Amino acid sequence: MKKHLLLLSAAAAALLAEEATLAPVSVVATGVEESVVEQPEAIAIKEKPEIELDQVVFQKDLFNSLPGVRIEQTGSVFGHMTAIRMPINTGPYYLFMQDGIPVQSSGFFNHNGLAYTTFGTAESVEVLKGAGTALYGSDAVAAVIDVHSTPAPSEKRTFLFKGTGGMYGYGSGLLEASGPAGEEGGYFANVHYLHSDGWRDHTQADRLEANGRYDLAIGDANALKIILNASKTEAQQADSFNDYANITDRSKAASDDPNYFKALEYVDVKRKFDYARLSLEWSNFSFENLDIVTTPYLRYNRNRYIATWQPNLPANDNELTTLGLLQRNTYQADWGRVIFGFDTEYTRSSLTYDQKFDIQTSGWSAAYYQAGTIYDYDVDYFAIAPYAHLEWNMSDKVVFSAGLRYDYNKFDYTNNLEDDSYYYALTSKGQKAIYYRPGDRTDSFNHVSPKASLSFMPDATTNLYIRYANGFRIPQASRLYSMKAGYETVTLDPETSDTYEIGLKKFFARHTFVDLAAYYMNIDDTITRYKNDNGDYYYANGGSSIHEGVEVGAGYAFNPSWRFKIAYAYGYHRYDNDPKYGDNEMAQAPNHTGNIRLFWTPWQFPGFELMAEYIYVGSWWFDDDHEAGKYKGYQLGNLKASYRYDDHLKLFAKIDNVTDNEYAVMARYAYGKTDYTPGDPALAYLGVEYRW
Repeated sequence: MKKHLLLLSAAAAALLAEEATLAPVSVVATGVEESVVEQPEAIAIKEKPEIELDQVVFQKDLFNSLPGVRIEQTGSVFGHMTAIRMPINTGPYYLFMQDGIPVQSSGFFNHNGLAYTTFGTAESVEVLKGAGTALYGSDAVAAVIDVHSTPAPSEKRTFLFKGTGGMYGYGSGLLEASGPAGEEGGYFANVHYLHSDGWRDHTQADRLEANGRYDLAIGDANALKIILNASKTEAQQADSFNDYANITDRSKAASDDPNYFKALEYVDVKRKFDYARLSLEWSNFSFENLDIVTTPYLRYNRNRYIATWQPNLPANDNELTTLGLLQRNTYQADWGRVIFGFDTEYTRSSLTYDQKFDIQTSGWSAAYYQAGTIYDYDVDYFAIAPYAHLEWNMSDKVVFSAGLRYDYNKFDYTNNLEDDSYYYALTSKGQKAIYYRPGDRTDSFNHVSPKASLSFMPDATTNLYIRYANGFRIPQASRLYSMKAGYETVTLDPETSDTYEIGLKKFFARHTFVDLAAYYMNIDDTITRYKNDNGDYYYANGGSSIHEGVEVGAGYAFNPSWRFKIAYAYGYHRYDNDPKYGDNEMAQAPNHTGNIRLFWTPWQFPGFELMAEYIYVGSWWFDDDHEAGKYKGYQLGNLKASYRYDDHLKLFAKIDNVTDNEYAVMARYAYGKTDYTPGDPALAYLGVEYRW
């Protein structure tokens, strides 16, 4: 299948956009660009024009207008938690990717994974909801999230500067360049820096993002795409509040816990993310009807933080280096197509978990912790997964798809402290073992994931589909080897999930569409956090959990000047015969979430666009026991505007939380107390962009 460099150029990208006038183009499901209507999965997409109007500062700005997608920022500014077809949580139920490549290894999930991506300058984003297709393995249980970092290089040399200022010492700057490089190549590069003093005490943050891309055509049969992504974040960590009066009074304090301020006497409580990835995508079209894409990559992650949610405030430092390879082949035939290949990774991880200072905790399980090393271990991780995805055109209107994936994952753990030893704290009853350090060992897991779907497309703009997908997630290295005392013999098995989905997609025009999906997902052997009689928390495989709901995405253009979009989701998440929680509805899982956007582009004022946004998050349980009651949820309004004066100059501004509501984005009951993470007050931003 011969192809030319035009497929890599901006001109080709424009042609592709013109062909997809009604529906946006997606790549996340199969790795191949095609209209989102044709794909029998619930896929939410946000493209560059809307992203620019959102004026992204945090991850929530990028994602929370998509149906059934909820991102909430934590006290570490760019730290976040995710809720997609699940309660908001820190578990590895989401596969975070950038440009089709995972940003972290499956065995080392960081719930702040979007902080590794260069989300602040994203070109577009895609969210595949439910278990992933055959292209994705562990962690692709509830969603696959892909951040696209760069556009194709431009045909002529262009430069861009963008600067933004805001309240509480916020400022950011973006420099961007793109153009041809020789007769058959092109480049794109940008760098983005931001600083914020934060509206709360001890929430100052600095973040740097950089992206580079180089495309090269080698004859008619080969194309290379080299991408470099890097991000570096250093942010002070504020704590949550225990007293809700601090939310309603809009307290700017970093915490109301004396132990937090005790920690500040010894260490500056910060979270630091470091990330870099270099990839080389080689596409070969030498064979008729067969595209061969091979992508080796090198990745570096480092995650450092003070565990403010732990009473003794330990310090974590986890450093990972990964060598990976994605190999994908697409064979096209008259009857359909087959996509097959394999993924493999080798990761070297080093983790230290230190008590940096002596501390006397109070309240539940009060104890005296002495400075020292709690954990120090290395893990060599290997994963390999062959897969196949088949699409059969049963008729001109019916397509059957099936997929199969086999995953093998292996951990080789080395303890750098004394084997089978403990870290002790002093309590009123004497010395007590708190943490356990297992001896060297090897753990391996394997899983087969089947997938199937059926699409009925009466025309090119309509798809009624049903889908089944099996998913799984392996235990994380931290759950396997960072063990609590008293649970030395506890072993963890992978969680497995089954997603059943029915959906309807209908696109009437570019901004007029309906996208409906109803799902049922059960997760077996759910790795659940339990509390023992002493008040200590531990993890073990529990029973099952059931997640079901409906997602609605719709848009309507009243006329060329007025249009709206709505994103709504209903979800019900509960345990199923859990040994402790029975059939209780799960905590931190609002039944209703919604986002409504009204866009105005007046013909009397060319280049101007205004967007009014309404956000609704319903109530949720504080705890799985249902002993602490429910939090009421919250509602917000935002205003965002941009004005393009000419081809060179654009102005933009936004106000988040225009009514200055006081609310908590997260509220839970844990460690014998209620925690509230405050939401942002009214925040205003103003910026300018100049292109030449």
